[in-house]
Amino acid sequence: MRGRFPATFAAIVIAVASSGASCPQVLRGYQVGTMPLPRTLPPRATLEQVIAGVHDNTQRVRSYMAPQAVLAARGVPRLSAQVACEPPRRFRLRAQTSVTGSELDIGSNDDLFWLWIRRHQPPVMLFCRHDRYDESSARRLLPLRPDWMPELLGLITFRPEDRHEGPFQLPDGRLEIRTRMAAPEGDLLKSTLVDATTGLVVEQHLFTASGERLASVRTSQHRVDPPSGAALPRSVEVSWPAAGVDFQLQLTAITTNMPAGDPGQLWQMPAYEGYEPVDLADPAVLVTPPDRGASAAPATGPGRSNPPAGR
Repeated sequence: MRGRFPATFAAIVIAVASSGASCPQVLRGYQVGTMPLPRTLPPRATLEQVIAGVHDNTQRVRSYMAPQAVLAARGVPRLSAQVACEPPRRFRLRAQTSVTGSELDIGSNDDLFWLWIRRHQPPVMLFCRHDRYDESSARRLLPLRPDWMPELLGLITFRPEDRHEGPFQLPDGRLEIRTRMAAPEGDLLKSTLVDATTGLVVEQHLFTASGERLASVRTSQHRVDPPSGAALPRSVEVSWPAAGVDFQLQLTAITTNMPAGDPGQLWQMPAYEGYEPVDLADPAVLVTPPDRGASAAPATGPGRSNPPAGR
């Protein structure tokens, strides 16, 4: 496909990302909700105790469905949405209106992830295999690795191969864990803010080694899910400044640990008529951040890319 196309969610969720903090050491955040959630951390909890508490909450959820969500962003209509997740890699966020139908489809299965926006011009379906993510232009479009998608829903995992420090107590009483993660372009830094009483993760911020903020997730309005016993957020705020993304999800009627109605269809990359699949791992596809004239374009105009079959 020849030509250039914007590498941004602007057609649906365009907004200027909030500036946030410029480095992990000075992060300040929102107050945790006032729900009567149980204490899970002892006073002066150690790093091991904080991580164990977070993992205990995450591991209670094997599957997650929120069929009646709402996606909101500044400057665009509210969209009805459905969210599904099976950690570590299966994730699906779809949004639509009653008038126009499907507008947004972000998904990931065991093999690849995809991004589709109805009003994208030219009409394309962006995708990338997980095993080619590190070498692809997708890292500029989606700074959060696809296997981190469950963390948007409060299902956080501290990987043993990363370096974790803390917890550091913030002035507002919350705890911060600082993580250094190896990446092809240089180490990434992550700041995870945890409520000191409930052990719930309320903010996550991802930075480059130089302190540039790549992504932020804030979760609130946690409720205990009776079937799993996990405390899950009902409000999720997501910000990807480099991609021009800033939206909020309101989640209701969450169902956990139940099999999907049609897993083959749910976790399969869809084919939308008239939308050409574009492999972000193709070296001919170039992506530049929106603030620099966002575009993703085949450098030599390759033909149609054929995505591998998903699971």
